[in-house]
Amino acid sequence: MAIEKKIKNILNFSSQERYDYFIRKAVDFEKVWGLYNNGWATSKFNEDYVIPFWPEKIFAELCANNEWEGYTPKFLSLKVFMEKWIIGMQQDSYGALIFPIPNGQGILVPLHILKEDLLNEQEQYE
Repeated sequence: MAIEKKIKNILNFSSQERYDYFIRKAVDFEKVWGLYNNGWATSKFNEDYVIPFWPEKIFAELCANNEWEGYTPKFLSLKVFMEKWIIGMQQDSYGALIFPIPNGQGILVPLHILKEDLLNEQEQYE
């Protein structure tokens, strides 16, 4: 099936390519996806606590196993993510782990860079 091939191709992207894909899709769809189960999924990445985010529901679903077993995908509007979540994550010393994949890592991006990249992408749509 064409969709499965597309997903497999995207999962083979490098971390940086997945990050770029995340930025484009988050702005295009005006939402980001996380995993939720009586609270948002978190993880420890190196020495930092992080919250993982994905560009599309299917990619979040693929990661709802192991430490995130029982979690389900839930979206945040891009507006809420940028205006409230990024600030809240900075205040709580959480990082954003962008587009982790099953049996692989995502990319840990400084929150001010993430917001800047999202704003720059939004300018392309105006």
